[in-house]
Amino acid sequence: MALAALGCNPTPSFALHACTDGFLRNTEPELEALLPTTFDGQAATTSSGRNCKPENLGSLVEHGVSALQFAGVTWDFGSGTAVTMAIEAIPDATLPAAWIEEFYEFGARTGRRTSDVTVTHPTFEPIGEVYRLDVLNDLSLQTIVVWQDGERVRDVLVATQVSPTAVRADHDALVDRALAAAVSSAR
Repeated sequence: MALAALGCNPTPSFALHACTDGFLRNTEPELEALLPTTFDGQAATTSSGRNCKPENLGSLVEHGVSALQFAGVTWDFGSGTAVTMAIEAIPDATLPAAWIEEFYEFGARTGRRTSDVTVTHPTFEPIGEVYRLDVLNDLSLQTIVVWQDGERVRDVLVATQVSPTAVRADHDALVDRALAAAVSSAR
């Protein structure tokens, strides 16, 4: 899933080092609390963490970001179908959604197995206009939707397997349900 690009190997404690990258549950409890714990009747797998190393911050380094805090919840429904909802922040400043959009789009356009990258800006109520990136990643159709939430950025990532029996409308319906769930948790 694309959220995996935000981190690296887990570490026992972020308190041990000024800058330690990785995922570790309850590292960012304030951000974790802003995400839903269930979706489509299934409990989430939760992780949070931070990135400080330039190679993990990617294009965010060009904007002067030296630390990215994040939390995510993931639902793996099997057969290549998964949903992740995430929230990102930078310490003591507003993180512009455009920077996260750029991060995801760069990864999609430069990925070894990615193709058919499409970016749109649909309206999703009550958020308003959102950034939507659709990409084929090998045999997975992936959609990433990003929007500003105050000083933070929220995103929803949906992956479904591409197969002869797959229906694009089913993928889009899952994206819509995931967005609705993410928006409800933001209130």
